[in-house]
Amino acid sequence: MDTPQIRELYARYLTGLYIQRDVESIGQCVAPEVVTHPLPPGIPAGLPGMKMLARVWLESFSDIHFTIETLIHEQGMAASRTVISAVHSGGFMGIPATGRRVEVVDHVHFRVHQGRIVEMWDQLDMMTLLHQLGAVPSTAQAA
Repeated sequence: MDTPQIRELYARYLTGLYIQRDVESIGQCVAPEVVTHPLPPGIPAGLPGMKMLARVWLESFSDIHFTIETLIHEQGMAASRTVISAVHSGGFMGIPATGRRVEVVDHVHFRVHQGRIVEMWDQLDMMTLLHQLGAVPSTAQAA
């Protein structure tokens, strides 16, 4: 696959999941034996675990939008800087719904084989998200 095809695959994955809110659609873009990093304790490996994590996000956030700002690709590996905005409409990590719109950057690296994502490293800017939800003070307030 070339870079435009990789970008289209990733956009299709994000659209199915966040815009159409169809957790099952990710199986079209992700291999059943996908390896995800990090894998939180108690989450099963492969596609079932990925779907479980996706459901948590969708239960916690609505009106989700994304922008793939950058995507680079070389020899089956891709790296993306994606900006995600959403409304915190359900409980998340013990934080009750705030109704706030949040915006976070997600740095994702993934490996593609035979047209599907087979391995994924996901680094969401969790500190920024938690700050926007009011769960952690900003560094200026903490000083």
